[in-house]
Amino acid sequence: MLKIISLFLIGFSTIYAQTSHINKDELYIEETSDDFSEIKRQTKVINLNIVLEQGMRKNYDERQRKTQAEILLNSIKDTKAEFWYPNLNLTLSTDSQRIATIKEGSNDSRTSKIPTGSFGLEVEDYTLFNWGKDYLTFKNSIETIERNKTILDETTREFRQELIVSYTKLLYLNEVVKLKKSQLRNASFVYRLNREKVPLKKVSKHGYYQARNDYLRAQDEYYQAKLAFEQEGEILAESIDDPFGIKYVLEDDFGYDRIKLSRAGAIKIAKKHSPLIKDAKLEKVIADRNYEIALRENLPLPKVTIDLGSYKHNFGSDSSLLYRTDTGNSIEVVATINATWSIYGDGGLLNRRKIATSKLNKTIKETNSRSVERNLQKQISDIYLQLKNIQDRLKIFKALVPTSKNRLDLALDRYLERKGSYTDFHLALYDSFNNQSTEIELKWTYFKLKVDLAKLIGLEDLPGEQFEQIIIGRQG
Repeated sequence: MLKIISLFLIGFSTIYAQTSHINKDELYIEETSDDFSEIKRQTKVINLNIVLEQGMRKNYDERQRKTQAEILLNSIKDTKAEFWYPNLNLTLSTDSQRIATIKEGSNDSRTSKIPTGSFGLEVEDYTLFNWGKDYLTFKNSIETIERNKTILDETTREFRQELIVSYTKLLYLNEVVKLKKSQLRNASFVYRLNREKVPLKKVSKHGYYQARNDYLRAQDEYYQAKLAFEQEGEILAESIDDPFGIKYVLEDDFGYDRIKLSRAGAIKIAKKHSPLIKDAKLEKVIADRNYEIALRENLPLPKVTIDLGSYKHNFGSDSSLLYRTDTGNSIEVVATINATWSIYGDGGLLNRRKIATSKLNKTIKETNSRSVERNLQKQISDIYLQLKNIQDRLKIFKALVPTSKNRLDLALDRYLERKGSYTDFHLALYDSFNNQSTEIELKWTYFKLKVDLAKLIGLEDLPGEQFEQIIIGRQG
């Protein structure tokens, strides 16, 4: 009897020795990690409204865009004033005035102590008619500045959309963290159970190491999910000018809503509002005007101008008021012709190469305009193909997710009752949580594609829906 007990104790000691090196504290998942700076992380409760308001108000790029918009408005005013009105300049000119004498010279020719000079209003020559060449150049300048102003507005609109995308991605990654944590709990439960059973030979060492492997892998996936969530939080913090290292507490969830806009409708809207189309059209119009300018500059056409002269008031010992023009005191309308034809060099052979180059640039921009429209339709079609694919897949996952959950529950029960293998539990565990992760990822990807479509066709929201409405109250 003692021999049997001794053999049992020796066997138990051997099995225990093989597993006693495991330190459960080292394997146990830590809910929080120490900050390298040894400073407690600041937490902040946020929702979509806070993100949008703070981002539009405090983001550095957005603040620069607002200032740049004011600069462009001034440029528009200056360009219009320079073309439509004669340039008026106030001038002040003074002669040398003696303030003090350090040493008198032998010849008494000192500078006058009385201030002398002139103050006047100068009017530059004003072009009355130039065969539309100045007007075409003016139109190119104005429309380029106005387009740059519109680009700033479009960038602001896209930044707002990016804030929504970034926040919803944070919600999506937060759900993934929860799923990975739940997966870890399941793996941890079976691992701890097997760790207690293996010394009693109720579980094989192979089964124990299988459970240990799944438990450790679940920890690794959990930490990867946490890292992805925190990295996205840092990106959002930069966008809304929050301090780095902040920990966000989320109040929202996001839902799934199928797109209402048809592909044909999206293409129709894009032809009017797409930034790509607007850029291509402007480039084409400018190239057309430049070709017209090149044609007219090659002709000896007179330029009609008016000299309005200048008004000057001389002050000093000889105070007087003078009015003067380049041709005396008469205000005259004059016509001049200035034409040059290059035989050799840049644009030579009587400017034919210059005209030919302008025409070729015009052809390039026309082709580019058609190419941009074609590529835009392709991008829109590609987005709709992806949307359709995700819609079909989500129908599958709507049934697959609860099925895989039920399979996991059954596999765990069977394994605990020793009616099923660990392999069945292992496959059911990762299959269930991978399906849940894939479903939430598909829903977020579907939303992001809708936002990408709105950017592409030049709208803030898609017709029939508002992107903010994807946010729903936290369930439970």
